[in-house]
Parts: sequence; structure tokens; C-alpha cells
Amino acid sequence: MKSVYIRERKLYTKSELMELFSELDANQLNIFISNLKAYGILKLVKGISKHLELSNLVILDDYLFWESDNQDSSCYIFNYVGIIIVDGYLLCCYPKYLLSHDKIEDKTECRQLLKQVLKVLHRYNTNTQSIQLYCEGLQASSFSRLSLIIALLDDYFQNGIYINTQNVHEFNGVGEINWNRTINFIHPMWQEEEPYYINLWTRKNTIDDKNFIQRIHECLLTHCSRELEELTLLELLDIQGVDLTDLLLEDLGDKEYLLHRISNELNIEFNSRKQYVLKLMSALIMEYSSVSEANNINLFGTNSFNLVWECVCADVFDNKLKVPLSSLPLPQPVKIPNNILDTKPKTLQDLIERPKWISTKNNIAFSDTLIPDLISVEQYGNGYSFVILDAKYYTIRLENNKINGQPGIGDITKQYLYQLAYKDFIELNEIQHVKNCFLMPTEKDDITHIGYAQLEMLNKIGLECIQVREIPAHIMFEYYLQRRKMAISRLHL
Repeated sequence: MKSVYIRERKLYTKSELMELFSELDANQLNIFISNLKAYGILKLVKGISKHLELSNLVILDDYLFWESDNQDSSCYIFNYVGIIIVDGYLLCCYPKYLLSHDKIEDKTECRQLLKQVLKVLHRYNTNTQSIQLYCEGLQASSFSRLSLIIALLDDYFQNGIYINTQNVHEFNGVGEINWNRTINFIHPMWQEEEPYYINLWTRKNTIDDKNFIQRIHECLLTHCSRELEELTLLELLDIQGVDLTDLLLEDLGDKEYLLHRISNELNIEFNSRKQYVLKLMSALIMEYSSVSEANNINLFGTNSFNLVWECVCADVFDNKLKVPLSSLPLPQPVKIPNNILDTKPKTLQDLIERPKWISTKNNIAFSDTLIPDLISVEQYGNGYSFVILDAKYYTIRLENNKINGQPGIGDITKQYLYQLAYKDFIELNEIQHVKNCFLMPTEKDDITHIGYAQLEMLNKIGLECIQVREIPAHIMFEYYLQRRKMAISRLHL
């Protein structure tokens, strides 16, 4: 299987796609493009210069089309991070900020960085407790066989093989004494009005080694491991294969019979982990075909990597947004502004005023309000710091008095409003150090201060400029995977 490396959001012409997928003829390439479009992975962009570097797809909504691409000005973008297996190709879609790897023929380092990204996606996937493929489009409600395989193997390494236990009663056995059964069925010896039991009923749990569902589980795990090994995905996904049996699923019965047995087991099994495994096995058997089989598209990744970046930043910088106010590193009890005392706020998120809607008949209703990505509250010298951070998945360029790939005016005004929303709280609790900052990923090795954004009309009312920091994504991912926290002081705000 040929590996093709694709950078997310990079513009590709039709001729470049033909070169990348040279084994496909023109008709096959058109079908290939249509299939990826249906999954929301590939998008057609018209009327855009090939030399424009895309940073945020949102700014190009007016240029996105789904119809025929017969114009010479058409380009394509891959709106995806992860791996895709389709038509005999392994598409390795790496994040858009890895700009330098476009021109590097040797993709060894790029593959290692993608391997780390896949681990991050796996943890993010696990935290959201979802095994559905992360795609928009016509197939969004379906499952990716590859995602199911990864989920099944991951569960096995965490919890082991599917087993059923039997509660066995034994006469004078070595297990726990069953006093109810012993008292009800055995006559004791009496001495000075005290009963003595010479014989006892005991109980123990035994594993049913011949359980049929366990054998299905072993077959699927073994088959899936071999499948990933053939595709050279074990190394890329950092998964260890297993070889548990020489049996094939066909040796246990046809598809309908296996699904029937799993369905029966689901009806009597109420353990949540076992139900999860049974549903995984059922889904895999229902679509029992090879990941690499023709006409199949298998994916593991996301077309919303911005959400992953937000999650990573919130985790690594120890987001305090939903932490109880009583647990904040501030003098206790914290002081609450009078205008929101009636709402009984419990967290920093609750302190943000909600829009009030008042009808002509004085009916009052409240709607949803602003929610920042993350907030840090720390001790700072002899006082305290209050830092409002917003994870922005952008590749910004500011040079020669020109800017490209920047957040929009809505992002900037919202960031100012976050500080304004907490202004009374900050003053009441005498917090002297207040900062506002955008966090953007970079392939560099050091945190870089690249400037700031400002609106003078908002600076005039005492609000801080919004600083911009580029943070090495691979370091952030390392912290995230190791569940470590990074000190805000490293941002040098």
C-alpha cells in the first residue's frame, strides 16, 4: 500500500492530485475525489490563487463548491488530520502548521510527528467516549472499521479478554464460606450452646474458558492485529498486535449466527464495559471486510482539529474555568460582584453575565453567554494573576506590514469582552496581573512571542491588548499525553 503525505488545508491543483495518485486514471481520480468529498474530507475551492496559504477554512466559505471542477482556477484542500485508507492508498494527513515538511522528500520526521498526533487523537477520542468517525458529510452517521479496530484493541490492552464467570458452590471447598447455605443445609455440633460447623459450604467464581463470546473476541482481536500488520499500521498507530487463536470467525459460524449469539449476550449482560465490547464486536462483524478492500474508505482522525487543539491547551494549562470558586488559589472566600450575586455562581464560568431578554409585557428570559476556552489563576509574586487564554488553530503570518491567516474581528472582540466580563471580579479580589492571549500551534521548538492585537477604543477603557504566542505543538502534545501541566509563566506574558 502506497503512503501519500498530505498537509491539511494546503491548496492542491488537479494536476498535483494526478501526480500524487499516479496509479489512478482520470476517471478513477474523479471517483476518488467524489468519495472524499462525500465524507467532507476534500473540498473544492474556486477562484482562489494557488499561492494563497489557507489558514482558516471559514474565510473561504464563499468560494467552496461541491459541483463539477471544470475551471482552471479550481484547487482542492484536504480538511482532515489523521489517516485515510482508500483505493489502495494510505493518506497520511498531517496538521497544517507543519509547513516545512511540504518540501522535504524524506517523510520520516513527518511520520513521527503524525504518529504523535494520532496518539493525541486517540486520547481525545477516548475522553469523549466516542468511536464514531470524525467526519461531516454523507457518511457521518456510519462507523469507520479502522476506528472500531483501534477501539477493540485498546479495550483489550486496558481490560483483557472478554470473560464470563460462574458462581460455584463447593462442599468444603477452598473459596469464601457461604454462611447462609451452610446454616440452612448443615447441622452443626453444639457445645455449651455454641454451634460448631465441621463441614462448610464455600463459593468461588470460576472463569468459563469455553465461553463462545470469548472465542469470538479472540478471533476478532487476532484478525484485526494481522490486518493492521499487513497495512504497516501497527507501528504508525503505536499498537502492539496480538495472536490469541488459530481459529477463524468462519470456524465459529456464519455472520447471522455470530450476531445472534452476541445479541443474546447483550440481552443478559448489564456490565457497561462488556456491553461496549459486545457492540464493538457486533459492528465489526456486520462490516466484516478488509480495511484495504476496494470501494472502502477507512478513517482515523478528525476534520475538526481545532477542537483537539482547544482541548490540549485547556488540559496542559490546567483550565480553571469550571473549578469551584472555593478551590481557586485566591484569598478565600472570593468576592462576588453584586450584579450576579442572585445567580449564586459556583465557578468562573458562572460569573459571566448572561444576555437578558425582556418582552413588552415584561417577561424576562436569559440566553447563553460567552464562554472562554481557558482561564488560569495563579499566584504571581506577592499577588495573583488572571490570564485569559484562547486556543486558536491558525497559522498567522505578520510581515512587511501585511497579515495573513489571522483570527477575525469577532475573535478579537470576544477576547476583549472576556476580560470586560471579569473586570468587576478582578477588581474586587485585588488581582493586579491580568493578561489576554491567543495560543497558536507551531512546528518550532520554542515558544515565540509574535506580537499582539489591539482595538484602541477598548484599550481606552482599561482592557489589555491580546498577545499572541506560538507554542510548539509537539511539546504541548507530549505534555497532554503524559498528563503533565505547563506553568503559565513559560508564556512570558
